[in-house]
Amino acid sequence: MSEFNQELIKALAHGDAEAHEQIKSLPLTVRMALGTAVDQLRRDENIIPINSGFSIYEEKKSSHSNDEEVANALSERNRLLREAEERREMIRQKHLEKEIKAKVQRARAGLAMNDRR
Repeated sequence: MSEFNQELIKALAHGDAEAHEQIKSLPLTVRMALGTAVDQLRRDENIIPINSGFSIYEEKKSSHSNDEEVANALSERNRLLREAEERREMIRQKHLEKEIKAKVQRARAGLAMNDRR
């Protein structure tokens, strides 16, 4: 941390946009070293940046979802789960009917109910 300008590191730690603009042209390795120094200063002095602050990683633009979008997504998921359960139940019913028909045919033919010998 001592190899960098302490005022620059402190400005970056506080989330200063001008300081962030100053370091954009620096090589990636230098920016990573600065990021490490900034993170260390934040931990040591319990600094919370004014904005999202300096990061060695490129910030992602987060998409904020509102409550209505979440509710719609949940209702769609619930609908899909319900339809899947209905399909499983229909398949189960068809399988049971098939087994019952096979047992009835075996009983009519006078065969044993199980295939074990």
